[in-house]
Formats: sequence, C-alpha cells, structure tokens
Amino acid sequence: MLLFERAGILLQPTILSFEQKGVMNPAVIIHNNEIHMFYRAVSVEGISTIGYCRLSSPLAIATRNQKPILFGNTAAEQKGIEDPRIVRIDDLFFLSYTAYDGFSALGSLLLSYDLQNFFGKRIIVAQEKRKDYPIENPIQLRWDKNLVFFPRRINGKIYFMHRIKPHILLTSVPEIEHIDEDFWKHIGKPKVNIPLVLNARSCGAIYEGAGCPPIETLFGWLIIYHAAYLFESQTIYKVHVALLDLNEPSLVLAELPYAVLEPQTSYEREGNVNNVVFPTASIEKNDRIYVYYGAADTCIACAHFSKSEILEELLKNPTNENYVS
Repeated sequence: MLLFERAGILLQPTILSFEQKGVMNPAVIIHNNEIHMFYRAVSVEGISTIGYCRLSSPLAIATRNQKPILFGNTAAEQKGIEDPRIVRIDDLFFLSYTAYDGFSALGSLLLSYDLQNFFGKRIIVAQEKRKDYPIENPIQLRWDKNLVFFPRRINGKIYFMHRIKPHILLTSVPEIEHIDEDFWKHIGKPKVNIPLVLNARSCGAIYEGAGCPPIETLFGWLIIYHAAYLFESQTIYKVHVALLDLNEPSLVLAELPYAVLEPQTSYEREGNVNNVVFPTASIEKNDRIYVYYGAADTCIACAHFSKSEILEELLKNPTNENYVS
C-alpha cells in the first residue's frame, strides 16, 4: 500500500481579521521560478476571501500578504469566494473558485496574465434552480462546485471537472467564451457532462469531488481527488488517486483501490469541520509531488509522494481491461 507522506502544517490562521477563523484549500503554481499560493481565508464572520503568499521552497513560506488579494464583489459572492485552483492554459492563468451567497455554491472563474491583475469574472457552471426546494425559496440554485481545469488543451479543447453530487463531471469547450446559458441547455446530452466512474463510490463514498489540477504523465493524467464517507453519522473526507487517458480523459485507466491520505493527525481530525483532508493543489520537484490540502477546514498542510512510485502502483491496478501500459 502506497500512502502520502505528511510534511505537516504549512499555513495557520493569524490574528488578522480576514483569516482569523481559518485558512485552507489553496491554489499553488510555479511561475518565473517562484511558487505562488492563493488560499481561502475565512474571517470570524464566516466570509471567505483569497489570501496570498509566496513560497521559497515547497515547504517554506517566504512572504505573506497582510490583506486579501481577491474579494467577493457580486451578488453570488455575498458570503465570499472559496477554494481556488489555478492552471496556466496558453498564455492565460485560469483561477477557478466557488462563489457562495449563503444559499448556492457555483463554480466561477477569473483570468490573469501576470498573477496580479485578474479580470473576466464569471460563473461558469449552469445556474439552475433546485427542484427540491419550495417555490418560496427561488434563490436556491443547484450546487455545482469544485471547478478544476486541466493545465493544457486536449485535442484543441479546454477541459474542466466540476461536481454535482455525487459525481465528478467532465466538460469540454473549444473556448471558454462559448460557455453561456445556451451551452448548458445541452447539459443532459452526451459529452457535455460526463461522470467519471471512480472506485471511491464502489468503496462506500457518498460523493466525490475534483481536487488538484490534473498532472500530466507519460501514462495518463494523474488526478488527486477527495471522496466523502459517512461513518457513525460523521462525514469523513479522504484522498484518492486515479489515472485518466491523455486524449480521452473521461476514460479512467487505473486507480488505487484505497485512500492514500485520510484524517489521522490532530490537525486533520479536529477543527472548524472535523475529519477533513481536502486536496486542491500540487507542484512537482524532480520526482516528488507536493500536495497542498485543507486540514479540518482550519489550516493548510502538505503531503508528498514519489511520482514514479505512484505511477508504478497505479499501473498494477488498471480499471480498463483494454489498457496496456
């Protein structure tokens, strides 16, 4: 059994009002030989903003901003902006996040050329009213969150994952500008929302969610995702890994039949939300993959693993009988 190795807590709350309650679920990217981290910061009032820090190495903070870098400023973001992820596609940085108004959580996007100036804010997912709420609450929209982009085009298209419980869904589009209300009218048709068939559900998970941006390898896209389990009326978040086809990422090629990280330490088991390990970012240094995750919705921790070892283990656990490594 191959498990992630813990490196401990990387970032904790401070006395600053915007991040006094918790820091968690960061986006991390290497650009111009610097490691940039954009993280969810939660105030004592429960409002989420995006904080920023720069790392001098995968496990060391160099500088940390004293105020948020991004705020919620739309009706859909009255309770804040949450859980960022980031990739670079062509010459643009795609920073995806969840807009939360206290009722609905919706996958949203900001763009940037330089990681300092962001533009093009928009909700990407469909905005459909939930049918399970009474008519007197028309504000309730179907939750569609955990918006995570692939770090390059696949067959000329932009691919992203998002989550409508209980599935991780895969969607592609020629250009991000093509996503509008008309696009989502085809939501029930093939190749608009393709559920990924993953092992965690068959192992008892009640739902899954996209985690870190996929990592491209010679054997396929390595995805690190979370799965929620119900145990004695408590929800427990665990981390799983799988391998998707490079050219047809809806095809799951291999998956480990067990969780590679689950709440065990005190900082993972006790916090604002107990028993949570929630991966949202990773970087690669030589053969080592560093995974950044929210621990108990309170702090940011890091774990790491050998890329070659995990690929070797995955190839021993194919999920497609036609797959030959």
